[in-house]
Amino acid sequence: MKSGFYSSKRFRYGSAATVFTCAFIAVVVIFNIIFTALATRYLWYIDMTKESVFTLSDAAKEILSDIDAEINIYFCSEPDNLMNGTNGTWAKYVYNTARQLEAEFPNIHVTCKDIVKNRAFFERFRSTAATNIYTTSVILESGTEVRVFALQAFFVQNEDETIWAYQGEKKLISGILQVTSAELPIVYFTSEHGENLGSGAAALVTLFGDNGFDVRSINLAKEEIDEDARIIIVNDPVYDFIGTEADDESSNEIAKLDRFLDRFGCLYVFTSPDHAARLNNLSELLEEWGIAFTPDTYVVDADHAISTDGLSVVAQYDKETLGSSIYKDLTDNLDTLPKTISRYTMPIEILWEEGGGLSGSRMVSPVITSYDTSRAMRNNETVGRGSYNLMTISRETRIINNEYYYTYVIVSGSANFANSNYLLSNAYANADIISAAMKATGRDKILADIEFKVFDKTKLDITTAQSNHWSVALVTVLPAAAAVVGLVIWVRRKNS
Repeated sequence: MKSGFYSSKRFRYGSAATVFTCAFIAVVVIFNIIFTALATRYLWYIDMTKESVFTLSDAAKEILSDIDAEINIYFCSEPDNLMNGTNGTWAKYVYNTARQLEAEFPNIHVTCKDIVKNRAFFERFRSTAATNIYTTSVILESGTEVRVFALQAFFVQNEDETIWAYQGEKKLISGILQVTSAELPIVYFTSEHGENLGSGAAALVTLFGDNGFDVRSINLAKEEIDEDARIIIVNDPVYDFIGTEADDESSNEIAKLDRFLDRFGCLYVFTSPDHAARLNNLSELLEEWGIAFTPDTYVVDADHAISTDGLSVVAQYDKETLGSSIYKDLTDNLDTLPKTISRYTMPIEILWEEGGGLSGSRMVSPVITSYDTSRAMRNNETVGRGSYNLMTISRETRIINNEYYYTYVIVSGSANFANSNYLLSNAYANADIISAAMKATGRDKILADIEFKVFDKTKLDITTAQSNHWSVALVTVLPAAAAVVGLVIWVRRKNS
């Protein structure tokens, strides 16, 4: 038998060690490939961001829990492109949320098809939705109903178009509610008083629709308020509401509003300084809630306005008040707050702060105010200086069977507060203020309960102790395991 290096123990055991090392590395690589594929398929990851950007919220799950219709969510690109492609930076957020919805609900299905390669598949959506479809579009379908969303719709931008927050949950669920025609809480816009119900109210109507409301108009003199109604909007009325002068009780609009509020409905009023003097009956109703108009008077602030005439007043956010609780999430999440604009605004007077109403359980608070550099003007003359209430809120609290129930009345002195110029611009917080106010509309879950996720807060949020535990695991456990394997090999070689 030949002897030499190739037949020596050194070669044999060295070869075995080399083969073992190569096999071990191969196993590790294969394990990582398989685990990565399974993690992608079954969403195996831990969301360690403070705002839970990558986690489906409990509010989202609750809203969708009663919907059993089959729902399809289509992405117009392949999964790899959504996660890592040109638009992967943002598309992956929406795709991950859709995948979580699919994992949570058996009736929701996610499909990815490249629209460039499968144009014929998307033709039916073009004809149904009457809109353009791009590689970044997201399509929701249930039965014959279709909604097409642009990628930008799932994010919140500031005035320089910088994306600073994610609202994918709300947008996807809003689309699901629309295509499934789920039973929605009703919001009414009053009519027949010269209200602005045309293009000027379109953005406000869209805002309520996006937040999961069934938007309707109502002629209170002829129609009854549905039991499912949660909010009534009075948007810039020119003429007064019918009160005790009504020919019969069925046409008494003020009485209907009063009964609506008595059963925990909520009233939003947007008014103009030019029309307030005519609204005597509506004014009397609001005064019972501690709120009063200041007719023919408007606020000007040359130091805090976005217009040269000083009428587009930049609002001041209050702190530690009932009104400030509306936008607490907004002020808590952002270091620099977006501007809320109130143009051509009548000061709203607070008659009393608390103790009002028959039960003494009503309290009134500002929502937003002007800065103390502002002036109150009437007939182009200054009639006062200081900070004025631009929007107020009144709340009545009742306890029934040891549970709290609330009624809200919110009044803005500006008919332009809900103008499309402000609601459709991500540079302003007007839409956020109204959306946040929807959370106060009662006991039904609505999409306003789903908050956007601020990217400024997406850094890892773990304690020092948790960090130390992870460091110990990575620095000691894995090397120790490798050392044990090496020791076993060394001992076996030595004893052979």
